[in-house]
Amino acid sequence: MLLNPDVHENVHSHHHDFIKLKAQTRLIMTLLVRNEADVVEGNIRFHLDHGVDFIIATDNGSSDGTTEILQDYVKQGVVHLLHEPSRVFQQAAWVNNMGRLALAQFGADAVFHSDADELWYPNSGSLKHELCLKYDADVLSIPIVNMVLAANNGRERFPDDVCYEVAQPISKPVQTVMKEVNWRSFLLYRYPNKIIYKTRQGHVDVVQGNHDILLANHRRNFVKNISQDIEILHFPVRGFEQFQKKIINNGEGLANLSKLTHTDPVAAWHVKRWYALYQQGRLKEEYQRLLHLDKSLKTGAVTELPIHKQKLLQYFQPVSCPR
Repeated sequence: MLLNPDVHENVHSHHHDFIKLKAQTRLIMTLLVRNEADVVEGNIRFHLDHGVDFIIATDNGSSDGTTEILQDYVKQGVVHLLHEPSRVFQQAAWVNNMGRLALAQFGADAVFHSDADELWYPNSGSLKHELCLKYDADVLSIPIVNMVLAANNGRERFPDDVCYEVAQPISKPVQTVMKEVNWRSFLLYRYPNKIIYKTRQGHVDVVQGNHDILLANHRRNFVKNISQDIEILHFPVRGFEQFQKKIINNGEGLANLSKLTHTDPVAAWHVKRWYALYQQGRLKEEYQRLLHLDKSLKTGAVTELPIHKQKLLQYFQPVSCPR
């Protein structure tokens, strides 16, 4: 049945307006990195291919080539690079500084704060799609899906051995999780969602870890929705050597922050636990526990990566031509 010409015209006009809105929406991603040379370029390339217009990065004193990779993209005009070499890990302050800069200096209409080991994957193909479709929403809350290596007797390779995703994460109170991770993989538990937000009401501060907007922002009557299009593919463990280096870096930085502020944020308890295990010489034991998924594979809590997600791993393969 043919559409009424007036209806057809309205549909076409709405679609045209939607495409125009997407084109005019400036989406900026921020990155806080330290020694992430194995994933940072793949992260940048993926997000520029999926709707991000510009990236603001803060390099926390990298020494493995991460800085040089970022500088290559500065030369290409798609990254603005800041340096924070301090060994006091002031994550929230650095991230919110990038958020303010995104709006004030680079004209962001929407912002999200990514870690280097995350791909914010939109099923629609563009991270702007849902932002524009849900016009009334100020904040989208995005679920995190852990991507897991297949255990290979300590010879695991990234990204080749990324075979599984935690399809049905366990949801339990933090106090319960803190006990159960002594015998069950921490990667099997549901991580708190992260957010992507619009700037039409001004800059928005986020909490430590980028999991929510700061409570004070709620006075502005933000409309918050759970995303139906985007999920964050998270690659937290990429081999034992990478895992150990990350725990040393983050553990020392958090310990220094606690000394400086005389606080002990519960949000980072798992990193502190891993750092304590490293100091006790037991990190290898924890690493093996993280990848022990036999029971979860049998129950379907962990599943093999679908083909479309397997293809995304190509972003982490070395670029074949010079940058």
